[in-house]
Amino acid sequence: MASASSQELPLFTEAGLELSANQPGAQEGMTAQVPVRNLPELPPELKQVAKSLEKAMHDPGSLPGAFSNFCGAAYVKPDWAGYASEYLAALFDEQEDTLAEMTRIPDLIIELGSGHYTLTFMVASRWAAKADLARLTRLAEALIATQSKMRSPEVVDLMLALTTSLAISRYSRAEQLLSAAEPYVPGDDKDALLEAQLWLDAGCIVRGCTQEARELWDQRLRRPRVAWTWEGREECAALAQLSDCLDTGYTAATLFKAVVPAGWWDLLVVREKERAVHENALAAAKAYAKEQREQRPEEVPHEQPRQIVRQPIIIWRGIPFFVGGLVGAWALLLGIWISPFDLERTPTQPVAQTVSPSATVPAASSAKTVQASSTVHPHAAWRKEQTASLAAEVPELRAWVEKIEIGEWPAYESLLKGQTPQLPQEDARYQKLLLWLHLDPPSNAEIRRQVPLLLAELRQDSTVIELWEKLVYPGSLNAGDIQAAALRTQHDKKDAWSATQRFQLASIAKRNIASP
Repeated sequence: MASASSQELPLFTEAGLELSANQPGAQEGMTAQVPVRNLPELPPELKQVAKSLEKAMHDPGSLPGAFSNFCGAAYVKPDWAGYASEYLAALFDEQEDTLAEMTRIPDLIIELGSGHYTLTFMVASRWAAKADLARLTRLAEALIATQSKMRSPEVVDLMLALTTSLAISRYSRAEQLLSAAEPYVPGDDKDALLEAQLWLDAGCIVRGCTQEARELWDQRLRRPRVAWTWEGREECAALAQLSDCLDTGYTAATLFKAVVPAGWWDLLVVREKERAVHENALAAAKAYAKEQREQRPEEVPHEQPRQIVRQPIIIWRGIPFFVGGLVGAWALLLGIWISPFDLERTPTQPVAQTVSPSATVPAASSAKTVQASSTVHPHAAWRKEQTASLAAEVPELRAWVEKIEIGEWPAYESLLKGQTPQLPQEDARYQKLLLWLHLDPPSNAEIRRQVPLLLAELRQDSTVIELWEKLVYPGSLNAGDIQAAALRTQHDKKDAWSATQRFQLASIAKRNIASP
C-alpha cells in the first residue's frame, strides 16, 4: 500500500488546469514526484473548498468539517450538483463507507432533482449493505415527499430498490414507496417491480409480528444460503408467529421456505391440508343442511293436547240417616255432571304451575353465559384492551365519546369531520377519536357508517387495513360498516391504494361475518 505521501492527489495550476504527475509537462516545476488522481473538473467557485477537502483526507479529525463545507457550497445550485457528485465519487473511490457516513439526505435529493444520481446510488448501496435502515428510511421519506417532481427511470429504480430493502422491517414505508413508483415503471422493464412486489408481499405476511421477529426475518430471508440455527428463544418465537400468518400458497412463501427448517415446513403443509379438509367438510355440511331446509315442506306446529285434571270422585258411605243420604246422592250427581267443564285447565295455564320460576331461571342464565363465553371472538378481547389503553392515553376525549354515543349524526357531523377549532384534522387527537369510535362504536347507525369512511378519507395506508382486519368478525357491531367503507374506498381512492392494498380491502369487504 502506498504511503500517505504517495497518495494520488489532484494538482491545480495557477491557470486552473489539472495536471497529473505522470502526464507530459507535469514534471517541470515540481520538486517531488507525487502521483495524483485524475479528478473531475469542478466549477471555479468550488475549487477552494475542494482543496481544503483534499487536504483533510489525511486528517480524519478535520474531514467531516471539510466535507460539510464542500457540500454546503456545492449543493446550493442544482447546476453544480452533478460536478460535485462526480468529484466526491472519484475522491472517495476506495472509502465509500466513509463517504456514506458523512453524506446528507438533502444533498442527495438535490442531486436527483438535477438529473444526476452517481452519489445517491453509491451511498444508498453502502447503507443497504450495512443494513442502515434509519438512513434508508429517511431517504425513502424524502423521495415520497418529492416524487411528484422526480419521475426519471433512475429515480423509479431507486424507489423500487428501497422498497425491496425496507419491505420486511419498514413495511408501511415500503408500501408507500411502491405505490408512488408503480405508475412510472416502464412497460418493458418489470423485473425490478416484480421483485419489489415479492418482497413487499413477504413483508405483508410478517407485518403483524413483533419488531424483533421482523428484524430476524429481514436478516435471514436475504441470506438464504446460510445454515441458520433455530434453537434459540427468539428464533422459536419467530417461527411460532410465522405459523399463524403464513399460507404456503402465497407467492412470497418461497422466500420463507428457503430458510426455515424443512421439518417445520412439512408440518405446516400437513396442518394446512388438515385445515382445508375440515373447512371443506364443514362447508359441505352447511350446504347440505341448507339444501334440506329448502326442500323440506313447511310444517305446521301441532297444538299441544289439553291436559285435563279431574278431582278424585269420592263416594260417600251410606249412613243411617235418610236425609243425609239423599243430600249426598244429589251432590254426587251434580259434581259428576259439571266436573269436565269446571276442572279443565285453560290453554294459557302453565303445565307445571307448581314449579317455581326462580328455580329454572338460574340454570337458563348460566347456560346462556356458558354459551356466550364459548363464542366470544379473540379480537373482541383485543378490542377491549385497546379501548382501555386509548382511554388512558387520551382521557380528554372521553367526554366527546360519551356524547357521541347517545347523539345523532347531524349534531356531531362537524366534529367528526375535523371541522371544529376544538378538534381540527391537523390535531393528532382527531385520528385517535376516530380510532376510539372504531373500537367502541356508538349506538347511532349513521355515525357508525360514517366513521370508517372518514378514516379512509384521512389515511390510505396499511395501518387502516390492519385495524379493519381486526374489527371485521362475527358479532362485531360495526363490521358491516367497515366492509362497506373498504369496498367504497378501493374504488374512490384507487390511485392512493397500491394493488396489494386494494386486494386486502377487497378481502375485508368479502369476509363472511355471519355467526356460525
